[in-house]
Amino acid sequence: MNDPVKYLKFLLSSRNQHGVHSPFVYKYVTQCLYAKPRRHRRKSLDVLLKSIDHFKAERAYIPSGQEEILHEVREKFPAITFDGGPYDLLFVDFCDDRVQDILSSPNNKIHNDSLLLIDGTHRSKGSEKCWERLKKTKTVTVTVDMFHCGAVFFRKGQAREHFKIRI
Repeated sequence: MNDPVKYLKFLLSSRNQHGVHSPFVYKYVTQCLYAKPRRHRRKSLDVLLKSIDHFKAERAYIPSGQEEILHEVREKFPAITFDGGPYDLLFVDFCDDRVQDILSSPNNKIHNDSLLLIDGTHRSKGSEKCWERLKKTKTVTVTVDMFHCGAVFFRKGQAREHFKIRI
């Protein structure tokens, strides 16, 4: 968190579970994001590990160059696979054009229940612009902005909503 003013503005405009009216997101917030114990000291990796467990993810996408994260996931979830797709959970370390490429690829590797976790959604002006574009993508139905990271869901039939949640 490089900009305390930006973080303070986020805190003032965000909510906890009491401001969530979607049953799906309420369950995600209360049973996953707020679940104890913490699994990692870094908030975005804590969300990643809790989300894998909560959604019982079997296939995950973590880009090359993220060996520390791969090791952490493999250590805690030895049955998870990282090859092929479609993926239950995708984790990218920065909101940039790679995210749009993943979503617009002709052999899209996501399905209705996929979760895309993006680390550093507020890291720079570029990542914030990417996050805003992503929220407008027609296949995206629900986003959860947690400042340190963001969760993107593609659930058909789900009302289109965007949440800011304090973690």
